[in-house]
Amino acid sequence: RLYGIVGPKGSGKTTILKIFMGTVKPDSGYVARMGDYKYPTLQSSYVSQEGQLNLKKNAIWNVKKAHRTASKGRAIEELSRFLTEEEMNIPTGQLSLGKQRIVEIVKSLFIPSDFIVFDEPFEGMTDEEHGAVLDYVMSKRESRPLIIASVSEPDIKNMRVMHLS
Repeated sequence: RLYGIVGPKGSGKTTILKIFMGTVKPDSGYVARMGDYKYPTLQSSYVSQEGQLNLKKNAIWNVKKAHRTASKGRAIEELSRFLTEEEMNIPTGQLSLGKQRIVEIVKSLFIPSDFIVFDEPFEGMTDEEHGAVLDYVMSKRESRPLIIASVSEPDIKNMRVMHLS
């Protein structure tokens, strides 16, 4: 259950994601999500295109704040796959956009969730970072559905892709 929404900026990718997650109501009709008939709410691990980091705090602090059960040691362990010790300890606002996106992704995967939603998650990453982070995401997602919105088609096998224009 891998889904991609691909289209240029302004084509409605973010709006579709927000409607799916239930944070925005559609102009007409309705959206039935998995589990709506059984559960009052579904939890999503979400990476927004705007970013949700506290840029004055370091990466460890941001990841640890993702969920009450997140420990500093586990945050360091996960972040050390992508960041140096120095990068983990400076304010995230001093990191490159690609590194900030990596912190966002690691943070989002700390949250217990029913599905994962990423909006432009790989923006600013080098090809090497993109590949490593994608491998990380696929290893952490387990059986949860993953939805990625992007301006370019994600290179993921067995992904169903919807193109917007």
